[in-house]
Amino acid sequence: MVNSACCVLLLVAKLIQRVVFGPLRVSEKQQLKEKFWNFLFYKFIFVFGVLNVQTLEEVVIWWLWFSVMVFLHLLVQLCSDRFEYLSFSPATPLSGHARVLLLLVMLLSCCAGLAALCSRLARSQGRHTAAFMAAECMLVTIRTTHVIYSIHLWDVNQAGGWEKKSSCVYYTDLLMELLSLGLDLLHHTHMLLFSNIWLSMASLVVFMQLRFLLLEVQKRIRRHRNYLRVLHNMETRFPVATTDELSANNDDCAICWDAMSAARKLPCGHLFHSSCLRSWLEQDTSCPTCRTSLNIGGEGQDERETREVAPDNMAAGADARPHLNHLNHFFHFDGSRIAGWLPSFSVEVMATTNFLGIAPLHPTHRNAMAHQIQQMFPHVPVQLILLDLEVTRSLEVTTDNILEDESRPPLHRWSVSRLLIHVTPPPEDDDGLGGESEQDEESDGLEDEEEEEEEDEAEEKQIVEEDERTVEMRFCTSAAARQKLLLQRREELLRQARR
Repeated sequence: MVNSACCVLLLVAKLIQRVVFGPLRVSEKQQLKEKFWNFLFYKFIFVFGVLNVQTLEEVVIWWLWFSVMVFLHLLVQLCSDRFEYLSFSPATPLSGHARVLLLLVMLLSCCAGLAALCSRLARSQGRHTAAFMAAECMLVTIRTTHVIYSIHLWDVNQAGGWEKKSSCVYYTDLLMELLSLGLDLLHHTHMLLFSNIWLSMASLVVFMQLRFLLLEVQKRIRRHRNYLRVLHNMETRFPVATTDELSANNDDCAICWDAMSAARKLPCGHLFHSSCLRSWLEQDTSCPTCRTSLNIGGEGQDERETREVAPDNMAAGADARPHLNHLNHFFHFDGSRIAGWLPSFSVEVMATTNFLGIAPLHPTHRNAMAHQIQQMFPHVPVQLILLDLEVTRSLEVTTDNILEDESRPPLHRWSVSRLLIHVTPPPEDDDGLGGESEQDEESDGLEDEEEEEEEDEAEEKQIVEEDERTVEMRFCTSAAARQKLLLQRREELLRQARR
């Protein structure tokens, strides 16, 4: 009988899939497979770890109940994935949404019937068993209602162009997600408080699920606070564009590419829809067009959020180091393609290329700082400034180096030192040589100085050429060009060594 009931459910699910959804996409199949095995694992723990069923009759009843539940959960998940796909499609027929909406109404009526069944079983099976069954029905009902509201709001937006649609959708999603997470949290707490699962493997699994649900609730609340902060900053800092500005701009929104009847103006002069700009600012605090930093939020709040989302490779103090550069190599073996019993595994090799934790300076940022320093010190070559910025990575430190004469080129310092050596007079002779010997020494000294000056000029020219090649090699964007310069440098060094 159990096998017959499962086969009937499987045939009904296959028929619904052919009529309502058609061929399933790869992502939809993957979602269904993950949800099915996750549901099966937790319900196995629930039946044999939480309830501790002893008789075969109880096992059969719970097996049938959870077969119906997984049938409803998978259909709701499939409706949600298909609606997300249809809502972003350029041309979606109305019949596609109508079939999904009709299926959701049928699922909602099934949930109502199962809830009535739970109320009748409360007298015979006990309140705890009825509460466990009712929690499953309510979870399916909340998720079904969530998808129905999403489809309704999407249709309203398509028909009339509702301006407040994004806010309504956001708060609907927030309410439904918090309801679902809160009910699931109470359901697992009920498993711990009113069941004999202390100090067992089942209790560990339930505790892990409780921890996961608590983290999801905290994450959702943190996202909502970020949403409110972004909304407040957007409304206070970015004014609504006037009609003259909209007509003068006469352009589409760069985020959604739709016409703008109302928009907000950024300090850089670009215009965007309020909903599009709010969604963008939740992810990035720069202009979507010119990437100008908007500097929203206070410094303390930004630092706190940075610490919250800091990855594992960053220090958790004032001396937190920047990201390390990692090179990841990923290999995945899918054993199911060869044989059904073979396992699947993944191997990831990660190599760190920046052990000191020094973040590389972005070329655009480096050039901007070099331009500012060049305006303050026009006599300093820009290539020298770029080289110093590569080492210091700071505008202030490079400026101090120039003021303290620490960033002068090695060629200049070396030439001055050699010049001072040449100018320094030789020590006086205590024996007192004659005038002829002094004139001979002066003539010999002048000849030596001329020869040394010629050698200095040749060496200075060579050093300048080497510096130019070094700068060219360092700022060359092409790997082939850098390789060519390295080969030329190698040949020159070999020629110098053979002399």
